[in-house]
Amino acid sequence: MNTPGQLMMGFDALLGILGRRRPVNVMISITDRCPSRCAYCQIPEQGRPDLPTDVWIDLVSQMARAGTRRIGVWGGEPLSRPDIAEICGHARSLGIYVSLDSNGYLVPSRPEVLGAIDHLVLAYDGPEEAHDANRQPGSHAKVMAAMDAAAGRVRLWSITVLTRNNIGHIDHILSEAGRRGFLATFQTLHHNDKLGRNPSGMMPSAEEYREAFGHLLKRKREGAPIANSPRYLKSLAAWPDYRSTRLAGAFHGVSCRAARMYCNVDVDGRVYPCSLLMGLSDGAPDAVEVGFDRAFRALGPLPCQACVAGCYTEYNYLYGLSVPVALDWFASVRRTDRVMAEAAARRPLRKTEN
Repeated sequence: MNTPGQLMMGFDALLGILGRRRPVNVMISITDRCPSRCAYCQIPEQGRPDLPTDVWIDLVSQMARAGTRRIGVWGGEPLSRPDIAEICGHARSLGIYVSLDSNGYLVPSRPEVLGAIDHLVLAYDGPEEAHDANRQPGSHAKVMAAMDAAAGRVRLWSITVLTRNNIGHIDHILSEAGRRGFLATFQTLHHNDKLGRNPSGMMPSAEEYREAFGHLLKRKREGAPIANSPRYLKSLAAWPDYRSTRLAGAFHGVSCRAARMYCNVDVDGRVYPCSLLMGLSDGAPDAVEVGFDRAFRALGPLPCQACVAGCYTEYNYLYGLSVPVALDWFASVRRTDRVMAEAAARRPLRKTEN
């Protein structure tokens, strides 16, 4: 997102604080399909059919008219859809900033997708033995190939789900991020019981999580390539019980802006305040039936005000106009652009060498 876009997001946040309700940021879970079977995820088991291309194109157009400035695409694996570049490209043509979460399996074979998005976030859980234990054998090699394919072509970050398999490998992840030129983000196990699972032994202890987030805060202050804000890392280190992913009251120092500044559209077109609430109620408004804006405005009061999900906590800080978090986010984007330009300059050399 360029500087004018960032300024407009800040203006949206100000108007949101003053009471305006607008879906500035929309996450779309675009498919349940996925070529991987990660140990802590059961999204593919839902097996719901994809909405047709023209339906998503229409929904994205409705989002733009409703004031959406960013769309975050996830799943399942978004690249499982043959039309994903068309859908993402349509959003960009409307001036929407598009980020996409992927496990990397299909990135090398779908290079056209890189030209249809602004930001790629790859799931990366550490060295081979740790990554494959979290996900499945062979998955580490595939995400490494995806990083090579994406380097210099798109803004690139990683997301690491911290489990007992990889919580001791944070410095390895940061070293790899520095060497390969991406920024790393870190997350606890946080999916609800419908989307995720916690196989026996995967959940770190509270002490392990607190030590990990404290270490990340220290490394962030030392300049390590971490995209999470210091405020988020400090707050997560103090979370009261990591087995409970949501709290009814405020915890992070800001109120939750879900259903006011952002929301999540599920695979079937139903709209939820966020992914932690997806599938937990039968009355979610259907954007395909009633239209996106009407579905967004039909979202009721939130049952919670804080969670461990990094993306939502950071959104709440940004939409609460936390200046330090906004400056950190701006610096992270600038750092990403600089690294991307350096990787792009090296790419022709790598081709010649190969």
